[in-house]
Amino acid sequence: MVFGPHERFLRRLGHMLAFYSVPNEFGLDRWLLEYQDQESGRYALLRPIQDATRAMAMFYSASADFDVDHRDVAAQKRLLRERMAGLGWLAPDILAHLDDTPDFYLDQVAQVVMDRWSSGRVGLLGDAAFSSSPMSGQGTGLALVGAYLLAGELAAAEWDPDAGFARYEARMRSFVEANQEIGRLNARSRDVPGPETEPRPDFTGEWFTELVGRAINGVELPDYAGVPDSAAPAGSPITSSAKL
Repeated sequence: MVFGPHERFLRRLGHMLAFYSVPNEFGLDRWLLEYQDQESGRYALLRPIQDATRAMAMFYSASADFDVDHRDVAAQKRLLRERMAGLGWLAPDILAHLDDTPDFYLDQVAQVVMDRWSSGRVGLLGDAAFSSSPMSGQGTGLALVGAYLLAGELAAAEWDPDAGFARYEARMRSFVEANQEIGRLNARSRDVPGPETEPRPDFTGEWFTELVGRAINGVELPDYAGVPDSAAPAGSPITSSAKL
């Protein structure tokens, strides 16, 4: 509503991911199992979760033509079955639980790339502002760091949104871009080789070491001790008797 259609800011990376939990009938005990078919660009993975009676399954596939309504779960499941047909390994056993899983999720691999994260009194945070995609492994880290800096910079600016949002973005931008670049490189390394695909990245160079350094340590976390923690006037705490 504030920034325009979300399609304007989506950068598709040409892959899709699906996650859902299954009964742990695979004997997982702190082990992660992964199967790769690099010729077709498909991956299947099983990892343990806190509930030892279940496991988390993941399927990954190159999918440049991804086009399915995110509300149509039945169509998403059909798509996953089609894309994973003939994969082998434990894939048929994992797919057998597709219709009874309580937490199925499928989506394209994409990033959110914006030239600004605020407009007036509206500011964006986390994936809404700078999704790096699961291929970066840093979505949660970016959201937590961003939340700390956003709150701190707004408070340090005495709750002036223009100044607070600008300082938040100035501190976060390089950090975000480094992590998004790692996500893009990881996705590119999984592309199916072909005449139109870019060469796979060479991760042995110093450039990659420098990039990882910026992605891990490329942001300063100031100590905001002493700044006001609310713009609201001091007074009695607000209580509610509402029941959930």
